[in-house]
Amino acid sequence: MTLIEILVAMAISGLVISAIYSLFQAHHRIAIKQEETTLMQQELLSATAQIADELRMCGYSAHGADGFGFAHMPDTGAPNYGRATNKTAIYCSLDWNGDGVVNESGSGSLREHAGFRLNVANEGSAKAVDDNVLRKYDTGTVRWQPINTNIGDLRFTYFDAAGNVINNPHANTRIIHGVRVEITAIPSPSRSRLGIGNRTLSTKVWCRNTELEKIP
Repeated sequence: MTLIEILVAMAISGLVISAIYSLFQAHHRIAIKQEETTLMQQELLSATAQIADELRMCGYSAHGADGFGFAHMPDTGAPNYGRATNKTAIYCSLDWNGDGVVNESGSGSLREHAGFRLNVANEGSAKAVDDNVLRKYDTGTVRWQPINTNIGDLRFTYFDAAGNVINNPHANTRIIHGVRVEITAIPSPSRSRLGIGNRTLSTKVWCRNTELEKIP
């Protein structure tokens, strides 16, 4: 083979290898996007299902005890810090063990609380820098436990028994009858530049054990 033929063959081989590499990169990028999208959808489904299941039982008491249901207690200091009922946070209680008391410690006490917030520190204060972690209220040493990651937004809309929106839920916790939960998942930081769009999921929960339902 002449030198020219060798150079031509090398050039053609280079083009072929470049094309194969580009094709591989494109398929790899698509696979990563699909994987990240699946992870985002799993986070959404998990978070939505858990919040909806727990909110349905808000205010439950086998003996009809009063004092259970939605509450707004964002005061500083344990154990209240961070337990709020507004557009970006939610909190309610239920009588899981049937003793008529909202238990703050002991076996099973966690089951008597349903509280969820985004970008909140362990003790209940708001994070200075968003970490996009959804946390649930806990009665242990760490008051807010992480349950889902890469959650970009969390919104709650409250309704009365007639289906009307309650604009100031923190001041009207006793008339809350339904809640619409809207959660937005975002790509993980390492994949945020791949052009993956956010995913949003919403559901509406009707609470059958609220104070309003207990009124004869």
